[in-house]
Amino acid sequence: MTKITLYAVLWIASLAMILLVTGFVGWRLGWPGLAVFLYPLAGHIMLLAFSLLLLLGCGLFLRALYRELVVYFHGEAAAVRRLAMLRISRHHAVQRRPLERDQIQYLYELKRQRLLTADNKKHSRALFKAISAELRHSVEPDRFRTLQRHLKQHRSQVDPQAMLALRERVLCRSSSAG
Repeated sequence: MTKITLYAVLWIASLAMILLVTGFVGWRLGWPGLAVFLYPLAGHIMLLAFSLLLLLGCGLFLRALYRELVVYFHGEAAAVRRLAMLRISRHHAVQRRPLERDQIQYLYELKRQRLLTADNKKHSRALFKAISAELRHSVEPDRFRTLQRHLKQHRSQVDPQAMLALRERVLCRSSSAG
């Protein structure tokens, strides 16, 4: 069908070209009436040929589109696409699993570090209060203020070893002096 239509379009275009050439020859031979009649007729026939060619192209496009849509929505093709999608999603899940595990471990470790830091600060404050209360009763007030300042510095640095060393040093001096 397409072949016949294409040949028909070519035949109509050839007819238009023959009419143009005939009109030109008639004009050269001194028959301008023939040219006046054939030129518009040839133009209309050429327009008809191009219109048929355009319609043929549109028809071929629509037929190809219809065939592709039938293939696309066919049950087997949909099943193949679904299978491919499942394989890809499984592959992505396998790749994502170690990354998610690492992320969970990182977040767990981060939370553990935060809890450990908070617990260390809490114990540091409690130790500060205990040492401060102990030193308040065992040293004179002027010396207590300087010791309090050192204790606060060690507490802000969260250094319980330094706080205990300061306590031992002060208590050893006060017990050896007293």
